[in-house]
Amino acid sequence: MISRCIISSITTVTIMLATLPVHADATLVVQGSDGLKSTIQVRNGKGKMSAAGMDEYIIYDTGEAIISYVEPLQQRYTQVSEDTLEANVQAAANLQEIAAPYMAGMLAGLSPAQRRMIEQRLGAMPGPPAAGHNSDVNIKTVARGSRTISGLRCKASGIVKNGRPAAEVCMATAASGRLSKHDFATLEAMVAFSRDMAPAAGGLMGDFAGQLEILAADVDGVPIAVRDLEHGKRYQVTAVSNTALPDELFNGYRQFVKREMPGLLR
Repeated sequence: MISRCIISSITTVTIMLATLPVHADATLVVQGSDGLKSTIQVRNGKGKMSAAGMDEYIIYDTGEAIISYVEPLQQRYTQVSEDTLEANVQAAANLQEIAAPYMAGMLAGLSPAQRRMIEQRLGAMPGPPAAGHNSDVNIKTVARGSRTISGLRCKASGIVKNGRPAAEVCMATAASGRLSKHDFATLEAMVAFSRDMAPAAGGLMGDFAGQLEILAADVDGVPIAVRDLEHGKRYQVTAVSNTALPDELFNGYRQFVKREMPGLLR
């Protein structure tokens, strides 16, 4: 009788586990002091970031290491891969070095419309990595203990840049709360890519580029709370849920037209 009960219990647990998703989905709400409210959704190795009042959004696919910038109203999307980003960073650096002595004179001789077009395309070319990962910037961090924000554990730090206080951050370095290990890994990869892409985002994403500021913190990990002393802004995760999300949220954009990433003189 006892062995039958044990077998029955094991069978019940096995059936229950089989019905659970392999990886729980995650939704994080981020509130900014400037009124900006962003939502980050994660499912099966993909992350989506959108903002209240904006139609545009980005999708990051860890499997392909690609960010897709989606413009639903224009029914189009633009993709940037890590390889493309790295190649354009080098190309932009080479071009800037060659053109720097002549650029001011060139722009001065153009009409306002032509000048804006060139400046916009220059902005679309990725620059060097963000400040926290730039060897020319002296970054120091001051540990300030651990905190729990919206159920997520994070390590608090003060960031000193070139001798001046630049930010106060609380970075998650592992899964906790309602955030699974798999979803944390997706967020961590998304943050790393966004950090490298942030300097060039204005030329590609326009007003939506401000969203990447939330992710592009100067230290490794996933930012749960950020106080940007240089720009007088605050961002913080205010809610986390693990409600199941539909695949359509992450794949629906594929029905739109794919456009090439803007180049300098394209």
